[in-house]
Amino acid sequence: MPYHNQRNVCNLLSYFFKHKPITTVIIVALLFKAPINGQSYDLKRINTSELWTDMTLNKSIAEKWEIGGDFGLRTALSDTKFWLFYLRPNVNYKPAHHLKFTLGLGSFNAFSDELFNSYEIRVYQDALLHWPKLGLFNFSHRLRFEERFLSFSEASIDNDFRFRGRYLLGVRTDRFSLGGAPNWAVFGSIEPFFRLNGKDNFVANNFRWDTALSYQATQHLRIELHYILQSSEFFFDNRQTLENIFRIRVFQDL
Repeated sequence: MPYHNQRNVCNLLSYFFKHKPITTVIIVALLFKAPINGQSYDLKRINTSELWTDMTLNKSIAEKWEIGGDFGLRTALSDTKFWLFYLRPNVNYKPAHHLKFTLGLGSFNAFSDELFNSYEIRVYQDALLHWPKLGLFNFSHRLRFEERFLSFSEASIDNDFRFRGRYLLGVRTDRFSLGGAPNWAVFGSIEPFFRLNGKDNFVANNFRWDTALSYQATQHLRIELHYILQSSEFFFDNRQTLENIFRIRVFQDL
């Protein structure tokens, strides 16, 4: 692409981010809804509903260092019965107010009435950048890499190693009032997933769209109600799911 065309595209993107941030997020989300590799598949398409509950803890241990993590329970509300428990501790380094690096270790154990159980140990690294702030809207970017070690209760399925990337583009409003103190905020994000070491032989998440209402109960306690739309593929039975996820998240600073 000629240089002047590249400059025109950059100027157009900058204009939309500055003057129409919500429109920009929606356009990017629609672009990412296409299949990642551009191919079509003859898949069974199924809608499911799930409930996720999460508790996130965080404690400052030095000027730029924090420890914490999250844990929770996830279960199906639809016909495919399963439940999952996860525990994900981490260490955070904040060289600046708007920038944070995280190193974490997670355990994800899923149990199914209809299929088989899966057990995952996950090492992950991410960088979180809060930028820019445009009026009432505060944008954030998170790039995460995950090294996933999976095993299964079904003997015919081999243990597996997956390397995955994720990029989250989020926007949060300033706090506003619903009749009392300004303790409320609205959050939205889009997050595509990228397979980095070949095709999965079990399941893969493709894309996640998240919207949330946030309430700051106290200085150290925040409660959020989320609706998440997530697309995934199950390769072992040629199935694609569109997951409607209702999520309750509690954030506590210690």
